[in-house]
Amino acid sequence: MKFAFQPIVDVSTRSVFAQEALVRGENGESAGSILAQVDQDNLYAFDRSCRIGAVKAASRLMQARTELLSINTMPNSVYDPHTCLRTTIAAAEACNFPVSQIMFEMTEHEAINNFDHFVSIVRTYKSMGFVTAIDDFGAGYSGLNLFARVMPDVIKLDRSLIDGVGGSAIQKAVVGNLLDLCGKFDIKVIAEGVETETDYRALAALGVTLFQGYYFSRPVLGALAGQDFLDVA
Repeated sequence: MKFAFQPIVDVSTRSVFAQEALVRGENGESAGSILAQVDQDNLYAFDRSCRIGAVKAASRLMQARTELLSINTMPNSVYDPHTCLRTTIAAAEACNFPVSQIMFEMTEHEAINNFDHFVSIVRTYKSMGFVTAIDDFGAGYSGLNLFARVMPDVIKLDRSLIDGVGGSAIQKAVVGNLLDLCGKFDIKVIAEGVETETDYRALAALGVTLFQGYYFSRPVLGALAGQDFLDVA
């Protein structure tokens, strides 16, 4: 198992807010091909391996850097979050990687399967000092309810709200309202899947400052992208 890294850019400071670790196969196979091999029998082991592997890979690349490491995790694979996180903390300590720099991304889709369990997991992560992010926010039916119950540190807007936003008054209105809501509770908003300058400019005009997507940088296997992507901001 290997990892590609894709930056999340803070255009307000022209810096990198986080590096998202994206799982890949030994020969660079896509995340989809890897996830296709995951079922209920190996879900927990896979999630644990991804968390530990991402920390180890990042520790080699992010020495003396201060941005967050964003790790995708599956709350529905976790039965006891304290036990689960102890392995991640142990891996971070062994690699001298600061736990305070770890952000866990959890997709809103997973909340549909067991909402109360999902809420419990996110709250536990927050209580143990990890940064928490809800991925694909706005794609499911539980978004605002989930928002109210867990108050994550970060939300990543779903691509359905981002793609084509430059030409959609409705999408602009939805994103603008979400920004206002999150601003009241000091929750950061990331626009992910940004691929065009038109969409980037529209989102920036609305007040979005955190971006991720091909417009800035594609994921890089086993390395961090060069900082020249900041020139497009």
